[in-house]
Amino acid sequence: MRKTGTRLAAAVVVALLVLIWAGCGNEFRPVATPTFPPGGDPQGQRQAVAVNNAGGAIGSTTNINVSGDTVVGSHVVGQGPVHAATTPSGARIFVVNLGDDSVTTYLTLLASSGTTTISLPAGSAPVFAHTTQASRMYVANSGTGTVGVIDANTNVLTGLVAVGNNPVALAELPSGSKLYCVNQNDNTVTVISTVDSLVVATIAVGNMPSFAVANDTGAFVFVANQGDGTVSVIDTATDTVTATLAVGAAPNFLFFDNSLKRVYVTNSGGGSVSILRADVSPPLVLGGPVTVGTTPLSVTALADGSRAYVANSGSGTVSVINTSNNTVSKTIAVGTNPVSIASSSESTKVYVANRGSNTISVIRTTDDTVVLNVPSTSTQPVWVLTAP
Repeated sequence: MRKTGTRLAAAVVVALLVLIWAGCGNEFRPVATPTFPPGGDPQGQRQAVAVNNAGGAIGSTTNINVSGDTVVGSHVVGQGPVHAATTPSGARIFVVNLGDDSVTTYLTLLASSGTTTISLPAGSAPVFAHTTQASRMYVANSGTGTVGVIDANTNVLTGLVAVGNNPVALAELPSGSKLYCVNQNDNTVTVISTVDSLVVATIAVGNMPSFAVANDTGAFVFVANQGDGTVSVIDTATDTVTATLAVGAAPNFLFFDNSLKRVYVTNSGGGSVSILRADVSPPLVLGGPVTVGTTPLSVTALADGSRAYVANSGSGTVSVINTSNNTVSKTIAVGTNPVSIASSSESTKVYVANRGSNTISVIRTTDDTVVLNVPSTSTQPVWVLTAP
């Protein structure tokens, strides 16, 4: 583990997840980094964080104040960052660096926060981070077929759990009792007991699984199967697949809407979004797919339940879905190749990582208008998230 100071930097995106998985059928998500000085005191502010990938070189993150639309911090991370996750409170962020087998962490809301680098075993090729616990962070290591367990209090790698071939995504139950790891190359999901970090089940799912998400009760885990256009529904009480739902072509990303108890599925090969009801047993598809833009790669929903927003990588747009009738109410032009999207907890802003134009678009939800494009010089934003 080694520490580095913060400094402004440009870098970024992800040759993994909205391109991390590009050449091999996998998909990833983006983020960006500006090069002008940070402004304002970020303490106590809600933030959006973009992860910037510089084509395998040293990357960075950009912290944006949600209320003021100002850049309040920028941190240098590792080589080729592709993904990031925060602890449940949003206080600490962990950035996954594919290029140098490491994870960079810092205090999200402190512009002056120093960074800590957590080294993983050589060849780990980490691609995804996730947790629902305050004390742990989990990392999917696609190169070694393992899940790394990080103590979020000491920032130390405490263990490695052997899973399947090419783990690409993680979903932990809200209770924190079990972690589900998506193994893309052997079409399985590994179930890990978080109490003792032991594998308790291996579940066969569909072809080329790419993403997973749990519902709010933890009763179900949903797995997107990119290769066969389905979503496998895992009953977490028995850890068996109890339903296989047909969606659109090449589903690559899932988002659970806690307000309406729905799962949104981006069908990257079909230019559509499928909507699943997650509050019934078994879960079911709610109507037909909603037609959006070309190559949708990511989706988010406002906390107030009014709308969902879809990043259409191929058409450089965001589709706004009115959740009362599940129709597209507006199409917003953003930057080139938008690959990741996130919304603020107040439902006031939506953030879009535009990998092709090196910007992060900020959408004001009162009128669904782009009010700011944060630049990222010579970098590619590959993932964006909001700190709760």
